[in-house]
Formats: sequence, C-alpha cells, structure tokens
Amino acid sequence: MEISLHIKIVLLLLLGFLVSGCNAKESFLDPIKPEFENVSFNVVQKQLIIKPELPRHVKDLVSQWFDQKVKINGFDGDMKFIISEYLEEISSISDGKRVDISLSFNVILNKPSLSQTKKIEGYVSSYGTLTGNFSLADFDTVIQNTQSDLVLRLSRDLKSKI
Repeated sequence: MEISLHIKIVLLLLLGFLVSGCNAKESFLDPIKPEFENVSFNVVQKQLIIKPELPRHVKDLVSQWFDQKVKINGFDGDMKFIISEYLEEISSISDGKRVDISLSFNVILNKPSLSQTKKIEGYVSSYGTLTGNFSLADFDTVIQNTQSDLVLRLSRDLKSKI
C-alpha cells in the first residue's frame, strides 16, 4: 500500500496545524477601562503640561481624562495641571513578574484679580503582578491595566484635594 503524495502533503499540513494550534496562546486577561469622575475648578482656563516622557497608553488616558473630565466653570483665573515625574519599574518575583508605576503631579491655580495662587501637590502609585505560566501579551496587559489604575488613582487623589 503506497500513500499518494497528495495525501502525505495533507497529513503533514494537518499535523503542522495541530502542533501550532497547541502552542498558540491567547491572553486571558482583559484590559480594564477606567471610569473617571468629573473634577471641577473655579477658573476660566486650563492647561495640561506633561514634563516627562510618558508611555502612549498613559499619555492618551491622561489627555482623555483632562479633556473630558476636568471641568472649568469660573469667571477668572487659570489652572495648570503638571505631570512632573513618571517612573515605571519591572522586576522579577518568585515565579513571575511585577510592575511598579508612580506619578507625581502639581496643580497651580492662579487668580490674578484676587492676587491668589494655590498649589496642590500629589503622588500616586500602583502595581501589578503576574505569576505562573504567562505570555508576553499577558504581561503587557498587566502593565496596561496598572497604567489605567494609576490614572484612575490620579483623578481620585486630585478630587479629594480640592
């Protein structure tokens, strides 16, 4: 019994699909979508200043939060929101990885008609871990979720200080 060349090729292709299908890994972690609360300032103008280089996801989230959720409703003055420091560290832990992220910010409220300047300083941090067998895509999702949590903590911290 001789197996034809076509059948051999089909069997090899099926075997290849089976082996590659067993090795393919999907990420079982879902990215979180933070729900920011409104923060209001009694000023006429607002400005976002980002001093350090931020990862794209963090920069997008901060910009989205600032544009959509930081409200101004005054007749005088301006507000500058300054991100002054950003630190992201990845470290190995027993059977996994950990990411620690922190951010420092300042808010300067200036009301020239009242000769007032108020400064608010803040620092927020967050971390994420992943243990066991995981893919790089899984850990990328952990980093992104930790970044999202950081910006959510930033918004809550600022709201508690005004």
